[in-house]
Amino acid sequence: MNEILERLKQLNLGIDSIVPIKGGDINDAFRLESFDKKYFLKVNSANNFPHLFKKEARALDAIKKTKTFSVPKVIHVGEAGKDFQFLLLEWIESSTPTVVNWENLGRNLAKLHQNTNKQFGWSEDNYIAIVVQPNSFTTTWSDFYANNRIMPMMKLLQNKQLITSKQIKSAENLCKQLHSIFPEEKPTLIHGDFWNGNILANQKGEFTVIDPAIYYGHREMDIAIAKLFGGFDEAFFDAYHESFPLESNYEERLPIAQLFPLLIHAYLFEGYYVKDVQTILKKF
Repeated sequence: MNEILERLKQLNLGIDSIVPIKGGDINDAFRLESFDKKYFLKVNSANNFPHLFKKEARALDAIKKTKTFSVPKVIHVGEAGKDFQFLLLEWIESSTPTVVNWENLGRNLAKLHQNTNKQFGWSEDNYIAIVVQPNSFTTTWSDFYANNRIMPMMKLLQNKQLITSKQIKSAENLCKQLHSIFPEEKPTLIHGDFWNGNILANQKGEFTVIDPAIYYGHREMDIAIAKLFGGFDEAFFDAYHESFPLESNYEERLPIAQLFPLLIHAYLFEGYYVKDVQTILKKF
């Protein structure tokens, strides 16, 4: 931590207070204060998760360029010594959102999803939490979801002895059917980890998005994660659907779209998330 403090001094921000705060299960987090400003600092291992914060900063910039969501301003991203990496962001003072704010969030997500690409993927592999996301460009969503999302995570779970070879086979069977499960849509820019912990209502009630795991994917993935973990007002979903209606029967596809975030949580936290994964795979 001393190395990081030295780096912060070099930024000449006049920091006079550093307070540890709860910042999720992944990073060490701190609130920094100067005479007239506050900042949010995230710290993690530079060796275990190479370029974690540089990739996050690039993702925030990519979302900013779409002119859809507000994102926190990146003050500095870098490394300290051989062991640490850090990301310094502006501090977002939170408040309670109104129904109108939730509606605007839905409309803004719909606008984000109207940024399209010729192929599914991203210009670099990145992270969801601390798990690497392979993002090699692929022509079809079914191939991308199978080869870059479902099967890599299944193998990681198998390595931890959390699933069986039979469940691997079930996942393979599912992957063979993906082309008939998801409707064909253009690859759209998605947040990638759109749960309620990654949206913040500022003092005006307007939402800022954080911790993106972006790539060009199927837009139902963002909706699936929002539905999976809850905390979203129905006004959000209504406004999204009015702005950019989902294809029919999307509710029936939700468990398949939710499989990937459940695989991530099973890998990170085990417990009942493993059972949720097993429940989905039983059908295949």
